[in-house]
Amino acid sequence: MEGRILKGVGSFYTVQSGEESWVCKARGRFRKEGLTPVPGDRVEFHIGDDGKGYLLEILPRHNLLIRPAVANVDKLFIVLSASSPEMDLWLCDKLLMQCELLSISPALVCNKIDEGPAGRVEALAAQYTPGGYPVLGTSARTGEGLQALQESMRGCVSCFAGQSAVGKSSLLNALLPGLSLEVGDLSRKTERGRHTTRHAELFPAFGGAVVDTPGFSLLDLSAMEPEDLSGLYPEMQAARHNCRFPGCLHITEPDCAVKPLLDTGGLHPLRYERYKGFVEELKEMRKHRYD
Repeated sequence: MEGRILKGVGSFYTVQSGEESWVCKARGRFRKEGLTPVPGDRVEFHIGDDGKGYLLEILPRHNLLIRPAVANVDKLFIVLSASSPEMDLWLCDKLLMQCELLSISPALVCNKIDEGPAGRVEALAAQYTPGGYPVLGTSARTGEGLQALQESMRGCVSCFAGQSAVGKSSLLNALLPGLSLEVGDLSRKTERGRHTTRHAELFPAFGGAVVDTPGFSLLDLSAMEPEDLSGLYPEMQAARHNCRFPGCLHITEPDCAVKPLLDTGGLHPLRYERYKGFVEELKEMRKHRYD
């Protein structure tokens, strides 16, 4: 039989196939071969006459997130807050880079629009729509925007990511009544959210599945060359091939085809400033790579 892993506890995994689910034990060979099944994995499994289930094979993965460990993710919803905590767009950009590397379709979700000042969704969209990234405004409390979010999730394996206390669990509770995920709030002293989700688990949803992530995944930039970074920016991808110099960083080089996008609206200045910061970070990493 073939199914999808919803969650794992120890060496036991809950596998869904059709409308049914079974708890299966991983065969010993998985450990010997260094294979670890994770939620989202498509697997072959067998249910014996005694009712006990066993994982037989992990089918090829389309992609794999490391933290949390989730396989075969179709969409990543990056949740930001229109009120508190303040939006961390450096983190957002790193998550978008990871989506580009792993062929995951991303969308930005500006939550708590009932609490924040007017115009936050529009300001966010101004930065990211030139790259083709959808931006949705939602309120887990009032229900605004939830229908559009639900339609975006339909038929997909979706992952929610972002800072703590932006409302990831609250959104899922609103979308899927009955989940009753624990919801955290902000520390009064630091205004940093306390992590409330402690393990990755897929929940069947809207013809697909969704996972509420513990914290967020961060892209490790250490092995990337600065010259390759612009390839992870959809706004730059077409123009970068028309630059005068191969390996153009699109910062100080003459006859750069990317920088004119700042004047035409094809690249937002704030996103470009963060790009330059990432380039400097990569250049520093390259200096110390072989120390």
